[in-house]
Parts: sequence; structure tokens; C-alpha cells
Amino acid sequence: MNYFEKQPIMPKKLILAVTILLVFLSALFGYSFYEQEFLGKPVPANGIASHWALLICAITALVAWYVSKIAIITKVEDEYLFVSLGKFGKTKVALKDIESVEDKEGNLAAEFLGYGYRIKLKQLGYIGRGKSAIELRIKDQKRTLVITTDNASSLKEALQSNGESIGVH
Repeated sequence: MNYFEKQPIMPKKLILAVTILLVFLSALFGYSFYEQEFLGKPVPANGIASHWALLICAITALVAWYVSKIAIITKVEDEYLFVSLGKFGKTKVALKDIESVEDKEGNLAAEFLGYGYRIKLKQLGYIGRGKSAIELRIKDQKRTLVITTDNASSLKEALQSNGESIGVH
């Protein structure tokens, strides 16, 4: 059984607000570049040079695009579990290496101090807006893997159907 879930780490309204703010900042720096290069206005004493304005404009636009797309992606395919935070923080676990799968209770955002890819002393977490979570014990790993999900039973079922000896609790 294959499983796929794309889970946002922020509410849609917050993602929209942050994206709008970043696009606005990008436009301000873009206008500063335009003003200096095409309108021929001099750089003010407290201003930044046009090449820096263009660089900041481009970086801010890329960050705005990334923030608008950021989500935790959880996939179970064939013999592997894949978890990632967009293009970063990728984890690949062979299903045969999973020793146990347990439900995780509590406020995970508070426990891990936020949303996203989180590292604690004995846990690695992909913390999103999911309503529930699972905790995986993996062979030869010091940290357990915690993944929030909207449907813990389907994820556990996919892990169990593809892995022969997983202990599901």
C-alpha cells in the first residue's frame, strides 16, 4: 500500500500574509534598483547601491516563493518511508529497519518549540499542522522519528502493509 500526504506547516492565512509581506519587500528593493539604474537618481547617503538592491530583491522573492510552497511531505513507497520539508530535511528510512510505530500524544509544536524540521536530544521531528502524530523507532538510530499527520491510522497501515516485522502500537 502506498501513502502520500502533503501537510502545511503554517495556516494558509499566515502563509498568505508572510508571502504578501515578502513580495512587498521585494518590490521595494526592486523599485530602489529601478530608480537608480533606469531613472538615474543618485544613491542617497543612507541608501544602498543598486546592485545590492537587486540582489536583496531577488533573494526576498525566492524566499517568498519558498514560504508559499513549504509543506511536510510524507510518502510510503515500496520498501521505503520518505519524509521531507519541501526540498530540504529529507529523510529516507527502509521499512525493514523500523522496529516500532507508536501514537504520539500531546502538543508537539510546544514540545519541539515550533513547526518544521526539528531536532531534540533523542528525537527528530517533522512537525506540521497535523491532528495526530506517530513516533518511529529505527534500528541503529539514536533518535526516534516523530511525524505529524492528518491520518495516523492510514500511515501506520501503509507502514505495516509494506514492512513485514514492524511493531505497531
